[in-house]
Amino acid sequence: MLQFQIYLALFFESISIFMTLFFFIQYSIIKRREHLYYALYLLAISVYYLLAVPDLFFSRNAGNSNILDDLNFFKRPVQFMSSVFYTLFVIYYLGLKNTSLYLYKFFRFLIGSYFFLALLCLLFNFLNIEYNNAYYLLSMLLLPVQLYVVGTLLKNQVPYSKFIVWGTIMIILGSTVTLLISIYGPHTGGLLQAVQIFLPVQFCILIDMFLFTIALQKKIADNEKSLIDAAYQRQHAVLLERERIIADLHDDVGGGLSSIRMMSDLMAHPGSNVNPVNTISFAHKISITAKDIAQRMHTIIWSLNAENDTLGNFVEYVRQYGFSFFENSGVTFNCNTDADLPVDLQLKGVQRKNIFLIMKEAFHNTLKHAGAANSNVHIYIGKKILHIEVKDNGSGVTNPNQFGNGLKNMKKRMDEIGGTLEITSNGGTNIKINVAVG
Repeated sequence: MLQFQIYLALFFESISIFMTLFFFIQYSIIKRREHLYYALYLLAISVYYLLAVPDLFFSRNAGNSNILDDLNFFKRPVQFMSSVFYTLFVIYYLGLKNTSLYLYKFFRFLIGSYFFLALLCLLFNFLNIEYNNAYYLLSMLLLPVQLYVVGTLLKNQVPYSKFIVWGTIMIILGSTVTLLISIYGPHTGGLLQAVQIFLPVQFCILIDMFLFTIALQKKIADNEKSLIDAAYQRQHAVLLERERIIADLHDDVGGGLSSIRMMSDLMAHPGSNVNPVNTISFAHKISITAKDIAQRMHTIIWSLNAENDTLGNFVEYVRQYGFSFFENSGVTFNCNTDADLPVDLQLKGVQRKNIFLIMKEAFHNTLKHAGAANSNVHIYIGKKILHIEVKDNGSGVTNPNQFGNGLKNMKKRMDEIGGTLEITSNGGTNIKINVAVG
């Protein structure tokens, strides 16, 4: 019987060392902290059983007998350090910092407590202070704490926590049986008693290793699936972006080029009977259309450039365009922002483009229909909502069809980026754009 139990203890130590090396290799490959801390936990467990049952692994003779007895000096400090590493493993494996801040703080407190107890045991051993009864009492008091952790993980339904829960339950069960044997079991001494004491917890740790290996493979498989899904989403986004660019070129450039071609054909065709006055008019229209196409192309290119994906860049682009648009028009243009505007806030290209084109339509209405003397833009952020107000002091919206197709296009562009558009008349036209950002 003794020989069989010794083989079991040696088997556990071998598996523990092998899995320690395995998870160290895993950490060196994929650089995930949970693998590092689980490897350190298994290493601490392996060292602990070398210290707890030295007669099983080392021969006792006159030369090293005192050395083997001194190994007991580090046994309990190493045991508490194994709890430190296991708690760190749970934090990083479950990603508690992002999934449950309460549990993250509680586990950090446990780490500090385990580390303090390890230092305290080391100090007591150094000073030869007897603390067996206090150690057993503390171990029993830690049991409800561990059960509370299990219950909290189940209550919060943290992803992958079920593997940790069952592994922790097994370790609690094995540790409790081992502790009870240590306190109430027959104290016959010798190698047989030392091996029998630790067999329950060793068996439960083996189950925990098995559960975590399954959990590790599941998490890796889920991560691979997430990467595949993300790659698909990126590819789908590229296709949508291509379709959007094609639509923009067709709508913003194609129509203008068709107009230029038709007017050019009328001017160049011998039988068109175009008089000199109409020729000058066509030439002027071609010039205006060409400028509009150039500006639209510039806007498309600007919206596609990722370097422009900041609120600060957007504000500057609007400001420059506004001054250029109203130049020599008799309309005074102003663009104001709040002092605390987050200029580094990221905006998507499709957001920048659609918001700008809505503002451009508003500028066009101010210049062509409102009879205004000034146009003011105010850009600010409130509760992760980007607010943009374009206001003039003109006649206001006197006719629902004043914007023509422009109003339909403005609402369509707002719907595309999930924003809202408000148009009111009170001493002028006030157009307010609201878009969620950040």
